[in-house]
Amino acid sequence: MSERFITLSDRDPKLANLLNGISEDPSLRPLLLQSNAEWTFEFVSVAGISKPAWPIVWMKALRPDSLVLSVAPILATLGWLNSWLGQHGESLRWGHVFLTVIGILALHASVNLFNDYHDHVRGWDRVREHGGARVIARGWLRALDVRRAAWGTFVIAVIAGAPVVFTNMSAGVLLALFVLLAALEFAVSRFGLKYRGFAEITAWFMFGPLLTGGFTWAMTGRLMWQSLVLGTVFGSMALLCLHLKNFERILVDGRAGLKTWTVRAGFDASKTFTYFVLGLILISMAFAVVLVDPSAVRLLPPVALAFSIGPLASRVHKLESPLSSRMHGLQRSALVMAWVNMAAFALGDLFRL
Repeated sequence: MSERFITLSDRDPKLANLLNGISEDPSLRPLLLQSNAEWTFEFVSVAGISKPAWPIVWMKALRPDSLVLSVAPILATLGWLNSWLGQHGESLRWGHVFLTVIGILALHASVNLFNDYHDHVRGWDRVREHGGARVIARGWLRALDVRRAAWGTFVIAVIAGAPVVFTNMSAGVLLALFVLLAALEFAVSRFGLKYRGFAEITAWFMFGPLLTGGFTWAMTGRLMWQSLVLGTVFGSMALLCLHLKNFERILVDGRAGLKTWTVRAGFDASKTFTYFVLGLILISMAFAVVLVDPSAVRLLPPVALAFSIGPLASRVHKLESPLSSRMHGLQRSALVMAWVNMAAFALGDLFRL
């Protein structure tokens, strides 16, 4: 191919192949440069692309730092459920626990991969200089490879969850379907909810009550209100992580035309909403500790939150504009809080055991 750059319209039949990383010359990889009105690609040599070893590339694509959003609710629910069942003369089916955890981790990986793929084909990924894995935008992986991996991990999630679902054929099947539909909509945004400012609501349900309630049903065959209350803690934590991710990128997303809730609401309202979510985390934690698991070991998570929420709230309070240097790293701070919260739950359950 003689041309280094090529610009296509939305209707050009070549566009789909180039977005998926498919070139007429296999030694060249098309990288998306701009997607406003027309799509411009640069053809670069595959051999000349500097990238880490393939395990690191896929590790970045899977974004393990965000796994806390799925792992923490499961660990906390597992700790409470094991204690509750023991008090009632019942026990966990550890085979089902293993399959369910595998299924949830695979579903989380699938959501991340689908999310990156669809952000890329919509043209959003190119403007996120500090966001996401960006393995496609850097040319480390073809979008086609990411999409295949997304479907592969999704199939693993379905296969792992199928024995549990068929064992507990009841109304809980509807809950499992809701979890899958919420996960797919969050990743693929077939109805455009994510791009219309509803990603936060979807994340609250998907990583909160739907996940903890679904896990409890998978383990016991019944839906328990305690698991839904416990889910509000982790749904609120996921809401904080996603909100601060969008808040941190409010200028970039605005320029790209991505209508997240923070872009629609503006800087001041998004800043105020952060305080609301922090308060929601504290209130939901109080309900979970008092109503669901009133034991001494459950005092650790509120104490951990007390030490982590204050600095984050103070940092947000000092923000004066979206151009402030303090904007960078807000999402990472929220993820650190989520990891600390998970560690506090896990440590408490170790003491209880």
